Amino acid sequence: MDIASLTLSNYIMIAELLGLWVMLDSNVHLKKRTILLTRNVIILIFIESILWAIERYLRELDYLTTARIFLTPTIYLLHPLIMLMIMEMAELLNKHRFLYYLPVLISIPLLYTSQWTHLIYWYANENLFIGADSIMRYYPYLLFFLYVLLFVGGFTFRYSKYGVAERKGILISIFTASIGVFLHIIFKIDVDYSTLFASVLLIYYLSLYVLTAKEDTLTHLLNRQCYYSDSETLKNQISAVVSIDMNDLKKYNDTQGHDAGDIALNTVAGCLTHTKAKNKKVYRIGGDEFAVFYIKKSEEDVRKDIAAMKANLAETKYTCAFGYQMVDAGDRDIDKAMRSADKQMYSHKAKLKDSDARRIAAHREATIRVMHEALGSGMWGMEFDETGKMTSVEWSPEFRKMVGYKDETDFPNALESWSDLLHPDDKQTVLKKYNDAISDYSGNTNYDVDYRLKVKSGEWRWFHAIGRLLRRDNGVPLSYVGMFVDITDQKRPS
Repeated sequence: MDIASLTLSNYIMIAELLGLWVMLDSNVHLKKRTILLTRNVIILIFIESILWAIERYLRELDYLTTARIFLTPTIYLLHPLIMLMIMEMAELLNKHRFLYYLPVLISIPLLYTSQWTHLIYWYANENLFIGADSIMRYYPYLLFFLYVLLFVGGFTFRYSKYGVAERKGILISIFTASIGVFLHIIFKIDVDYSTLFASVLLIYYLSLYVLTAKEDTLTHLLNRQCYYSDSETLKNQISAVVSIDMNDLKKYNDTQGHDAGDIALNTVAGCLTHTKAKNKKVYRIGGDEFAVFYIKKSEEDVRKDIAAMKANLAETKYTCAFGYQMVDAGDRDIDKAMRSADKQMYSHKAKLKDSDARRIAAHREATIRVMHEALGSGMWGMEFDETGKMTSVEWSPEFRKMVGYKDETDFPNALESWSDLLHPDDKQTVLKKYNDAISDYSGNTNYDVDYRLKVKSGEWRWFHAIGRLLRRDNGVPLSYVGMFVDITDQKRPS
């Protein structure tokens, strides 16, 4: 067969593969590795087609050639190898890659030595193909079907977050192609599969392009565009929505670099999808924002899955705020439901941040307390609620001791216990500085003042006090911690 005949007999395949090769240059959705693997598959299909043409020429000879002995196993091995490369394109072999390649590796010596072992097939001197008198004669086809099944299973699992419609096209094309191969085996019709592979590759590529266009490139969750589309097309099926926001992503990006931020997002995404709940769609809709749609799920199911996601996150160093809302069957407004979920999420986020801030405040307070004990100074602390209203005051034992009191019974944990003892000439100034520091939500005003205080013995003594406020993100005070030092000796005339 000359080059012209080979080209014409494979014209459609060549046109498809050349068109796909050019399309790869303009693809912005697929990774460079995926594009490279796609080109490798195209090359393998071309090679398979050329080798098949050569083998077809050699079979017409009336004597056996060494070339045919080695061409046949090479073609047999190219078929599963092409399927492996297509699975690599779809990132189906990220785990246990060696196990996927193992059947091909085992098959290499079996196929290339079969001419002499007669295990699978062999050629007679008259150039006749003779299959083994056992099921092993079908070994090359069984090997190919094994990889077809692995591909279908891996593809279905990998893209389980998408609907059936998104997976239907590629699965139908694979099954149709497999049936075609199976029929050729039954009716013993020898055929070149390169055209079939080219068509499947093209259909698969287009399907992959559509799927990846709906996918967040970093986390492989569904993206924001898909979220908006599904909120409309699935609004009659969505029973609940969940709003999720990751905490401290900016901190990871700023302090550890964007790679650390990417790792954090991928880890969180894994925690949100690890439950493998059915009828659940997870989206990344912003930098650190995620959303979940549940299809025809009860509130109990939703609560259980949220608890499972939180449990997964608890095993990592990352935290997320959650809020959910069931969709009213009489009002299929998904946006409205999501706004309600957002309110719950922001409330949860505030509580998480408040808890974190309080842990920081407690740590600082413990540190300051040790310093006060070592320096012989007194410590005081105050707590505020989310509106900025003071909720508690605490005077340390060292503070009470410095002003002559023993415990809370004679010096209660109340602001008046201290303010009522201020010297009349100092009281207005001291209280103003104290309140100015609290009311300055920018955090630029600090409490730093000298004043006279009446101790239990009735003596007026001089003290120096400083205080620092720990604030919430919106500037509202969270805690007020300070120290108190007796400076009477310093104030006395020398």
